[in-house]
Amino acid sequence: MLVVLCDGKVVCGCADPYGERPLGSTAESSISEIWNSELVQSIRTGLNKGFSPFCRDCGLKTPLSLDDPIPQRAIIQNPVTRIFVEPTILCNISCFQAVCSHESGIVQSRACKRMPAQLFHRIMHETGPSLKRLDFFNYGETFMHPQATDMIAFVKTNYPQIYVYVSTNGIPLTDMNLNKLVESGLDEITFSIDGTTQAIYEKYRRGGNLADVLKNVEQLVRIREHKGSDKPFINWRYILFNWNDRRSQMQHARKLAHRLGVDRLVWEITDHPKSAASHKYQTGTRLWRKRFYEIWDTSRLSNALDGRKYLAKIKQIPRTITCKCGESLQISCHIINTGGATWQHRTSSSIRTIRLGAQLHDSKKVLLNRDYSRAFLPQTLKSGESATVELQFDAPKQPGIYFFKFDMVSEGIDWFESAGSPVSWCRLHVI
Repeated sequence: MLVVLCDGKVVCGCADPYGERPLGSTAESSISEIWNSELVQSIRTGLNKGFSPFCRDCGLKTPLSLDDPIPQRAIIQNPVTRIFVEPTILCNISCFQAVCSHESGIVQSRACKRMPAQLFHRIMHETGPSLKRLDFFNYGETFMHPQATDMIAFVKTNYPQIYVYVSTNGIPLTDMNLNKLVESGLDEITFSIDGTTQAIYEKYRRGGNLADVLKNVEQLVRIREHKGSDKPFINWRYILFNWNDRRSQMQHARKLAHRLGVDRLVWEITDHPKSAASHKYQTGTRLWRKRFYEIWDTSRLSNALDGRKYLAKIKQIPRTITCKCGESLQISCHIINTGGATWQHRTSSSIRTIRLGAQLHDSKKVLLNRDYSRAFLPQTLKSGESATVELQFDAPKQPGIYFFKFDMVSEGIDWFESAGSPVSWCRLHVI
């Protein structure tokens, strides 16, 4: 993906907060020209070989063992399907020892503090027809831009297929903006709230007012319900520090999240700043494993709220099928909603529609096709409800032993298995 900073400079990710490794500038080149520029091609070539010198200072590198194959990507890629756009570098609070705090000097690293609306419109007109996702935030607080909500509405009006996602501290929002936000068609919003008392919350979010952000979250839920909309999907992200990681504090967050009516509560694990990191919940610890399916980076379906979890039980008969190459098949599966979340059989954008999927694997259960077959639900299913679903597909054209893995999927989001839901297998003998 690409990240467009508020002054038009383009970088390759969030690991370059000060724009010190630019790929180009929108003042000189189009997004598509930057996306496949000689510099970007050289980076991709290096990564395909195992390392790019351009990435030396990046903290997001993934180490590989000697036996791991190096992931390969095309050197020329078209079109651009996802970008981050930074509306502004300005923020209303100054988080403790964060790279975007007022003391870091990040504001001075941008030639322009707010992205001009005309530049944003130009970027969207260029990338909009092919874009699948827009992350409308980066460093700075999105809603410190006075036209932020209008810019979101511009995208959803002109390019409704784009999934628009925003992350915010939630403080600058007003009742008027909250109404406009729901009307804009925004798909998903994350509120960063790291505590349930003002004293704990402001240890990191210095200058923030917990009561204001909780009021705004609750009001957004009410407005969405009043308008009868299923958007935006509302996340509460809680960064775990050594001052807010007690079991009682996390339980209080669960109760408060239930009362507010958010769709999702997740814990985020961080090691920055080191003096504040939660040692109990670092990757690999006992408590980390215990909360694995409640952690932000585990899955886009991770959730600490029992009443909002996506879990399923899938029963299909028979366990083994013998058929001819290319033969048309139909499998009847009985599915039960064993989690707390309601499974929507239809949504306004098809994103988050729940369907049954069959993934094709070879004889050793190595994945061949993740999207081999899908089946719609006959109706929306609440917790505890069940239905019978018919999957139709053609058998593989080559003889041999195969396996189908059956799992529920929230379309455009993730598979239930990633959130801890059990899957079901079927052996397929093709002759």
